[in-house]
Amino acid sequence: MRTEKEIKQEIKRLRRLKLKCRAGTDERLDLEHTIKELKADIIRLNTIEPDKAGLIQEILAKDKLITDLGINLNKFSVKDLEIHLKKLNEKRGI
Repeated sequence: MRTEKEIKQEIKRLRRLKLKCRAGTDERLDLEHTIKELKADIIRLNTIEPDKAGLIQEILAKDKLITDLGINLNKFSVKDLEIHLKKLNEKRGI
């Protein structure tokens, strides 16, 4: 599976190709459809999985720095999120 960064790089490359093509050509239309599919892939990557949703909300409530930095916690596994939540609780003395 490709990462969000790789998908964005591919979109940028395809946009450059699209701009070089004449308007209305089949090649340009195909590139536009491919770009739309890649954008949909990014949206799918950023949707929060139901089993992670509770953990992510708890972590964001306890650690405001993650929200400020804009870190996407969905890319981590459930196990990693549980470990981070445990460390946050230990730091706070809970």
